[in-house]
Amino acid sequence: MKLYSFILICLFAIPAHAQTLDKTAFNIAYRYTGRNVLQGGLSYKINNYTKQSFVVGTSILYTPIESQAKFLPEINFNYTNNLGQVGLSVNPYSIEPRVGFSLLNFMYLNTGYALPVHKEKYFKGFTFGVQFNISPSKSSIFYNRLKLM
Repeated sequence: MKLYSFILICLFAIPAHAQTLDKTAFNIAYRYTGRNVLQGGLSYKINNYTKQSFVVGTSILYTPIESQAKFLPEINFNYTNNLGQVGLSVNPYSIEPRVGFSLLNFMYLNTGYALPVHKEKYFKGFTFGVQFNISPSKSSIFYNRLKLM
């Protein structure tokens, strides 16, 4: 009976795993937030709609601070529709609301303002950045489809 239960659980997990990969993308980005920042992480598209998307992501930020390399965790939220993109990023040093454009969820161009939340204000002021999302799956539904006429 244990073997049958294990096989049944595995059969349900395989489609769930495939659907998760179809909605997931690796992201790499460059941002200027008062200093140069490189970013790498994972993004997950929560909905299946093509005209609008809600993406949640986690990433690691790399930046030199006082001649030392710092790696900081970050979580971000992005909502995209036909008019543009609105997003929010939160890390231990700042909260950054953003607006920008999305090119089929493959590339984000955005600008915003970093609000410092830590006594050391490493990230502050106006920001801008570019992010590329790379899906590991050929049949990814992470990207929005281009509709012609």
